[in-house]
Amino acid sequence: MEYKEAYAKSLRLLNVRFLSEGELRKKLKDRQTPDAVIDDVLAMLKEEHFIDDERLAHDVYRYYIRKGQYGRIYIVNRLRKRQLPVPEDIEYTDEYDVAKKLICRKFGTEGADPRKIARYLQYRGFATAVIKECLNWD
Repeated sequence: MEYKEAYAKSLRLLNVRFLSEGELRKKLKDRQTPDAVIDDVLAMLKEEHFIDDERLAHDVYRYYIRKGQYGRIYIVNRLRKRQLPVPEDIEYTDEYDVAKKLICRKFGTEGADPRKIARYLQYRGFATAVIKECLNWD
């Protein structure tokens, strides 16, 4: 694949969804694009601000925080899966509050099995300390 073809394909891919540099590199590599061409295309896309991993990482982090359904561990794993850096200058939400709201919404106020609640919160990426605090375990 030549430079022009790889550049056009990259723009089509970015038109569907914002991609990280690593995700786009993998997609181009899967299409048998030479490494030198990939490097040139990515350099041009960065220069034109079509690729900005820091900005994308902040946007993805804020998206999951706004949803109010996930803990920090889950969000960090999603960022890593997309080959994005974890923002260091991000504001952290109160995970206890988010977890308690999830418990009330999913299980109600009484009668739910604590083990089931713990598994649910763990799957959603809440830290063990948060889960223990929410369930008042020692």
